Amino acid sequence: MAEERIEAALLLYSRDLLYYAGVSLPSILLITPRTARLYVRRAFGFAQQDSTVRDMVQDGSLRTVAEQVRSEKLGWSTIGLELDVIPAELFLKIREALPDATFVNVSPLIIAQRMVKDADELKLVRVSASMIDKAQRRALEVIHEGMNEIEMAAEVEAELRRNKHEGILVNRRFDAYTMYGMIGSGEHLTRFAGFANVASGVGLSRAMRISAGDRIMKRGDLVMIDITGCYHGYITDVTRPYVIGEASKKQREIFEELCKVEDEIFACIRPDVPVREIYEKGVQAAEKTRYGKYFMGYEEKGRFVGHGLGLELDEPPVIGPDDPTIIEENMTLVVEINTIIPDFGTIKVEDSFMVKANGIELLSKTERRLFEVDK
Repeated sequence: MAEERIEAALLLYSRDLLYYAGVSLPSILLITPRTARLYVRRAFGFAQQDSTVRDMVQDGSLRTVAEQVRSEKLGWSTIGLELDVIPAELFLKIREALPDATFVNVSPLIIAQRMVKDADELKLVRVSASMIDKAQRRALEVIHEGMNEIEMAAEVEAELRRNKHEGILVNRRFDAYTMYGMIGSGEHLTRFAGFANVASGVGLSRAMRISAGDRIMKRGDLVMIDITGCYHGYITDVTRPYVIGEASKKQREIFEELCKVEDEIFACIRPDVPVREIYEKGVQAAEKTRYGKYFMGYEEKGRFVGHGLGLELDEPPVIGPDDPTIIEENMTLVVEINTIIPDFGTIKVEDSFMVKANGIELLSKTERRLFEVDK
């Protein structure tokens, strides 16, 4: 913060509180040159049990926090806030409590620090990925002709929950909601539902255009199981494609093309490589394939081939043309690519990994193949 001339910070967002203070309770974390103090609004007993910040106050009012800021002669200082996620009304209340302060966005500094995981975080990430392997195995067992998409999702998601999935995925966006992942089949996978420019399923209604709907699956259908692990808040993300019955020649060919593209992307990921360079390699590899014009969509196209992972789904960096991030060791990322062809369907592959000194380490043990079920 000192390099950015930020003299204090107030953190209120749950994932940042979890990262810096070990709690996800309604609280304010005040950080100054003299103070790292957690002001707890509710559930103080859990704060005493969970917090990694020992200086705690059983009073989370803005008035109390503002008094502390002024007592340290920081009432006229530059104060960092998570301006990308706190509600506008809350910002106005903070500004009213500290009318002489200048407020700036501290989130870019937080996100940059969170991109690189420490040893304890990596242990949690590995457990997170292991539950995906179990849920993909469950998908292989239960998918069959005549099954409803929502019934399929219930089986897969129940397996995640049995393996201690938290049940909620947090996005650093006010307009994005995700459950356990994105599950769908057939023509439901050829439309972007708005969550992101990837195959996402169309949901059950206009109230939630994502994941499984009430479509009945039939022989020959392509099925997408794009699911997450979430363990102690840490998220991983893996997609595997399935086909009901024996895969056609075209289905196999497209899958094999995607795997080659993913391998070319993996080959260039290592510390000190710009993410935009990784994206360019992926696009160039896809352009050489037979179905390259359908890579990442056919009308609306996704301008990325992956993203970061951590305490939120779809964290920075975005492996795309506009992100300036340079890859570092111990980042956790995914490569996420798909081929979407109208009147045919979608094949998608996605793998979570951590960056090592000389390349990557895949986190999921699920075999990368086009699974044939109910043959």
